Amino acid sequence: MLVAEHTDVLYRLAVAIVGEPDARDIAQESIVAAWVEIGSLRRADRFSAWLQRIVVNRCRNLLRNRRRRGVTLSLHRPEPESSNPEPIGERLIDHGSDFRGAIDARATLEPAFEALSADQRALLALHYSFGYSIREAAETLEIPVGTAKSRLNTALGVLRRAIEQERKS
Repeated sequence: MLVAEHTDVLYRLAVAIVGEPDARDIAQESIVAAWVEIGSLRRADRFSAWLQRIVVNRCRNLLRNRRRRGVTLSLHRPEPESSNPEPIGERLIDHGSDFRGAIDARATLEPAFEALSADQRALLALHYSFGYSIREAAETLEIPVGTAKSRLNTALGVLRRAIEQERKS
C-alpha cells in the first residue's frame, strides 16, 4: 500500500533530477532501499520526506557516476502512464498548439540543467514541480533553509544566464 501511494511521486522526482531513462530504476531501487532501511526511519510522520531523500541520494550517486563517464541528460517532462496508450506518432502531431517554443526552450535549458548539481535539481523539482515551500524542500533534503535558498538562487541564476545568452545569439 505504501509503495503504491508513493511510486508516482518518487518516479517524477527521479525524472526531474536524472531524466526519464534512469528514473524507473532509481524509483525501484529507492523502494527496495527503503524496505531494507525501514528501521532507520526515526519519525513515521516523515515517511514521505524520508523516501524522497532516498531518491535524491540515489540520483546524486547516478549523476556523480555520469559525470565521471561523461554521459548527458535529456531534459523533458515524462508522459503519464496510461492503460490505453496512444500510438507513438500521435504525440508528434500538432493538435492545434504551437510546440516550437517548447522545443526552443528545451534546447536552451538542457545544457544549463546538466550543469546543475543533483541538490539544485532536487530543489527545483520539489519547489517548482511538487509545489513545496522552500522550508518544506529544505526539510525534505535535511538542509538548512538558508542553504536551500542559496542553492535555489544559484540554480535559477544558471538557468537565467542560459536564457539570456540564447537571446543574445
